[in-house]
Amino acid sequence: MKFLTFESRGYERLGWLQEDGETILAVGHNSRGMPQSIMDVIKRGPYARHQIQNAKDLDSFGICDIQILPPVVPFATFHIAANSSDSSEAKRLSSAEHPTIYLRTPRNHVAHNEVIDIPLRTKELECEGKLVVVIGKGGRYIAREHALKHIFGYSIYNEGSVKDVQNHTPQYGLGKMFDLTSGFGPIIVTEDELGDPYKLNLETRIDGQLVHSTPISSLRHSIEDTIVYISSGVTLFPGDIICMGIPAENCFKSERILQKDEWVETTISGIGSLSNLVKPEPTEPRTMGCC
Repeated sequence: MKFLTFESRGYERLGWLQEDGETILAVGHNSRGMPQSIMDVIKRGPYARHQIQNAKDLDSFGICDIQILPPVVPFATFHIAANSSDSSEAKRLSSAEHPTIYLRTPRNHVAHNEVIDIPLRTKELECEGKLVVVIGKGGRYIAREHALKHIFGYSIYNEGSVKDVQNHTPQYGLGKMFDLTSGFGPIIVTEDELGDPYKLNLETRIDGQLVHSTPISSLRHSIEDTIVYISSGVTLFPGDIICMGIPAENCFKSERILQKDEWVETTISGIGSLSNLVKPEPTEPRTMGCC
């Protein structure tokens, strides 16, 4: 199934995309005991999908009539740095055995078709498209042979990096953590529907110009090995996301700085496309309800 979170008439809803790519079904407000969010679906497991597929009280929406939200609010957002088999940055940051891991927060990203900011303090925002792994079953010390069984599904991430700030230190830090500089979504495709993730291809375009195209199979560190490595140190929880890093030649190798009013679009076969418009951060920053 292809799940998404959206807003309609002021209400946040759980929906699933139909085969036509235009119609979204959602559980009716009066449906008792039904999952009401993607997190509900993740935590309840296959039973939740059975409930949804047999639901009778359903609402229908056109995809152009709703506001798409980030599909899930993760407890933790893990990123893999320079996860390529052939870039000099990968050789610098990652040993042959272990990936370089860093964390971001849900405040870093916006939804599909929303604006990502060029922060006030920089003119050097770059972007990498990434495959997202959404954890379904949590755990610690996960064995490699069981790693894929802990996955709920897959999505897309447009990761913005503030390059001048990132270069302040030899390790990843604030330059990877600016508010509202990345995109996440628009949907989560369940692992059973997607099939083998290594058969997918990732493409990133800026204003329609192809800047990156590569198979997911060229990841330096596999999905299984990454789950094993992260869970050896911290407990993974349902709804956590792992952004697998960009395979093959890195976006920043092309030194492509994003400009005002450009569109960044990452497409992964079998999942869809995530698009974000680039704008300068407003003089009065968006506070996201914190103040």
